[in-house]
Amino acid sequence: MNFSKWSILPSADKFEIRNIGYPNVESTLLSHRGINTARGAQNFLNPPLSTLHDPNLLLGMNECVQRLRYALNHKEIIGVFGDFDTDGLTGTALLTKGLRKLGAQVYPYIPHRTDEGHGISLESIEYFKERNVGLLVTVDCGVTSFEEISIASESGIETIVTDHHAPEHQTPNAVAIINPSLPNSPYPFPYLTGVGTAFKVLEALYKSVETELDDNLFALVALGTISDVGNMRDENRSMCRKGIGVMRNHPIPGIDSLIEKSGLFKKRLSTEDLSFGIIPRLNVAGRLGHAKVSLQLLLSKDSTESNLIADKLETLNRERQRVTERAFSEARKQVEKDRRGGDLSIIFAGKQTWPAGILGLIAGRLAEEYRRPAVVASGEKNYFRASARSIPQFNMIEALRSCGPIFEKYGGHPMAAGFTINRENLRPFREKMSSIAAELLDGLPRETTLEIEHEIPLSWLNRQSISFLHSLEPYGLNNPAPIFMTKGVAVLDAKTVGKDKSHLKLTVEHCGTVLEAIAFRQGHRIKEARGDIDVAYSGNLNYWNGNEIIQLNIEDFRLAV
Repeated sequence: MNFSKWSILPSADKFEIRNIGYPNVESTLLSHRGINTARGAQNFLNPPLSTLHDPNLLLGMNECVQRLRYALNHKEIIGVFGDFDTDGLTGTALLTKGLRKLGAQVYPYIPHRTDEGHGISLESIEYFKERNVGLLVTVDCGVTSFEEISIASESGIETIVTDHHAPEHQTPNAVAIINPSLPNSPYPFPYLTGVGTAFKVLEALYKSVETELDDNLFALVALGTISDVGNMRDENRSMCRKGIGVMRNHPIPGIDSLIEKSGLFKKRLSTEDLSFGIIPRLNVAGRLGHAKVSLQLLLSKDSTESNLIADKLETLNRERQRVTERAFSEARKQVEKDRRGGDLSIIFAGKQTWPAGILGLIAGRLAEEYRRPAVVASGEKNYFRASARSIPQFNMIEALRSCGPIFEKYGGHPMAAGFTINRENLRPFREKMSSIAAELLDGLPRETTLEIEHEIPLSWLNRQSISFLHSLEPYGLNNPAPIFMTKGVAVLDAKTVGKDKSHLKLTVEHCGTVLEAIAFRQGHRIKEARGDIDVAYSGNLNYWNGNEIIQLNIEDFRLAV
């Protein structure tokens, strides 16, 4: 995308370089991540699992473990209810596998996105009743399911809630609520995701019965945490680093089948591979069908079965890409029409026939392009479902809370949320949200600034420096992939690529170093890609047909100044 301006972050000074113990560029990257000592650098680049916090520091963990051990000892049937996104799916698979290894009979349940929506559903309670479930454990949801947990209790089902979403002023009547976001929580890291919170439950349970956890569970933690854009510091970083290593080196049928379908190299998996290859394929079943298909894949122990499921997901993913592009084009036309009446503080778009599963994708792209919070809805008859994506200056979940009882159901985070609403409440909702956004974002410039970590010559990118960049992974919130800048790069060749020619592929040269470059969704800028340009990019290795080359992933470029 075109950024209004580029901002170069300060370089490490000679004292920081000496203390950190790495060369200038590497020390600068570490200093930007709050690392200022050699020991800090070592722990960041090679995070040990010994840094994981004691799970028993989480409020309610003692009651949680005691209830789970009672269920195990008394052969009680356990139900696991998880959300339908990758965070919930991986957490559900993790708890199911972990509890089954301890001898439990477990029934996992993933709701249908459209028919049941977020949170514990009445359909799931009936499902668990029919199977004589005595204990229900939620994953990535439940902290606001007051009525449903009460109904389950009346049906003889006790509930343990594991969730990471911010609770309301009250909490449901559960046996235990394990949530790092609870007020007054003594837990030192409040940024666990849904799967991370579920993992801490297993960690505490396994410690209590003196059993070792299966390393493969870390692969699920990595997938769920990266998919949920978890804060990639502290124990999230340690668990994800371990999980990516597990995926590279251990046979895991379900995940391996997705790696193959994505055309990725198992031994060289990166954060980018998971974010743009594996995770979209796991999410797609819930977007266009039922997410239980993806859960079946994650639980599969058989390569033949997992390959068949992966084939289904691959077909669905192609359909998802086609449907999303068409819907985004329609949404963009709606926004452009609305903008004719004046500047917008918040964006609304909707169409009855858009699949509920792609609404978040459309909202995210609209928020990114227009630099304003976006709400996208679809639905038929009396009820509409909506997904909302935001910008850092606008807390989406707080804004939704201020709308009070206007929703049938809602939930989410400051940057992403969703809700169900009666058709007759759509207009009051738009008016209320527009008023809130106008007040909070009045005068906010639409300028976008690209933060650049260091200016380098292209020759800095070599196998040694790329290896260092890999050691900064996994990337995510508070640990972004470093963006570099090189001035006066000569464009040797430029062409559009992709099915719809939406991407821009360049061959560039700087002081004798020639590299390939790709600029995703910037094919429309091909006429600008000529002569000498300044380039802002991340650097990585690209593997194609058995060859390994250094490639620039271009964030932005401009005429050389």
